Amino acid sequence: MQTVFKLTQQMTNIETQKQSIADYILLGLPLTPKDAMDKFGCTKISTRIGELERENRIPTVKREMIEVETRFGKTRVMKYQLPRP
Repeated sequence: MQTVFKLTQQMTNIETQKQSIADYILLGLPLTPKDAMDKFGCTKISTRIGELERENRIPTVKREMIEVETRFGKTRVMKYQLPRP
């Protein structure tokens, strides 16, 4: 019984996370993996964006590789944002 509760709770958390991400993306704001972790506790932003697109909860999102500073130098990450009309 404990396992069923944990799975149900985990699914609810994922749905809450997805809804928060959808709301954020629909505002037209850019989202990077670090932003997703900081704002929503999401470590699988590419998965969540793909799920939201397949479920037609958000339109197709523009994906762009950007360069960001880290403590070790520069690295490239994906930025997700709605295309401008």
